Amino acid sequence: MAGNCSHPIRLRGDMVNLATGEINESQLRVACKDRRQVVCPSCSYLYRTDAWIVVASGLVGGKRTPESIASHPRLFVTLTAPSFGPVHTITDRGSCVTHSAAEADTVGHPHSHVATCSIRHLEHDPQLGRPLCPECFDYEGLVLWNAHSSRLWRRTILHVRRSLAEEAGVSQSHIRRAIQVNYLKVAEIQRRGAVHFHAIIRADGPDSLEDAPPSWLTSAVLARAIQRAARNASVDGLDGSTMRWGRVFDIQDLSLQSEDPTQVASYIAKYSTKTTDGTSDLARRFKLRRQIENLVENPHARQLALTAWDLGNRDQFATLRPRNHAHAFGFTGQLITKSHHYSTTFGALRTARAEHMAAENVGDPIAGTFQFEGRGYDDPRAVEVAEIFFTLQRQLRSEAAAARRLAHSDASSERYETDPDPSVAEIIGRKATDSMDYELT
Repeated sequence: MAGNCSHPIRLRGDMVNLATGEINESQLRVACKDRRQVVCPSCSYLYRTDAWIVVASGLVGGKRTPESIASHPRLFVTLTAPSFGPVHTITDRGSCVTHSAAEADTVGHPHSHVATCSIRHLEHDPQLGRPLCPECFDYEGLVLWNAHSSRLWRRTILHVRRSLAEEAGVSQSHIRRAIQVNYLKVAEIQRRGAVHFHAIIRADGPDSLEDAPPSWLTSAVLARAIQRAARNASVDGLDGSTMRWGRVFDIQDLSLQSEDPTQVASYIAKYSTKTTDGTSDLARRFKLRRQIENLVENPHARQLALTAWDLGNRDQFATLRPRNHAHAFGFTGQLITKSHHYSTTFGALRTARAEHMAAENVGDPIAGTFQFEGRGYDDPRAVEVAEIFFTLQRQLRSEAAAARRLAHSDASSERYETDPDPSVAEIIGRKATDSMDYELT
């Protein structure tokens, strides 16, 4: 049951032998199901595959989502955080931050010092994302913005619906009976520590996903509504400030993309297994302040985590529970969220997998008899062995998937001579089959 999990959960209880009916005490190892790659490569890979299916089925159909949604307006949206001070970056010109740009970014700041950087940073330079002047950087503002970002997203979706009602010339209550706005978003924490969101926003008919939205609701109309929402949406922070999106946002019409739209699913799914900064330093919640001081190596990340922890000392931020989210720099939301009708769910995928694997079970656990014994393997060296087996298994799957695609390509070239238009269901079926080995490699 644990597969190649790096840190399985050990349980002990009574099992019924399905062949003989005997009841024996047994130990089970259950996969940890941790989504983070730095914690468990095997479980995170499975989670990433599920994430790909959830996203892709909302783009082209499949998994009980009708294929007709592929013709509905679908936009890929990126919303970013505002600036909290100049940081080391790579501009379009390849340089970092000039004096004029840094000065403009610190107007009204209490510190007179304005740092500049003329270095052309490499992609993996550890300086990227760190403030040019730590004294000027608004650490508290960034942490509080992260903490309010999920509320800002919800307000933005309300603004989108309001804007569409204005486009149609009807009331907001009427627009809900005329259309559905479904979405899936994933949160990414940038190198500077601020959250931004990648989202797929889709317009559907009012009663069923099989229904197309009204003819006036085109991708261009939906894009205008999102633009207005990104500029106008705001929430009041608990510190009295007003939280808004940054000046930079991006909206792409997926129907105009020449590449396979499910490539967007691969792009989104890759963020589903990341920790806050991609390392194990911020993989779990902190229990003590000194853990942050001793465990987090990156000084900028350490200061962000410490700022979130210290906000917990102030009663006005108690509802945000900043100490519980210090490892995420104050971000309190879920990594991936979606509207109810966007597509299938992670729960449905796990249930289907459990039902499929049940046929291979030799024993049936007796409910209420199992108790927690611990985590991990008896021999610590087994962790390395499990991860080696996972790597080998993934390589074998990749080779098998490549062989299947080659065979399918040869067969399709003959089939298309008489039937050149494969259904969307076939496409998503093939993609889902190869997702673990092709889309996600």
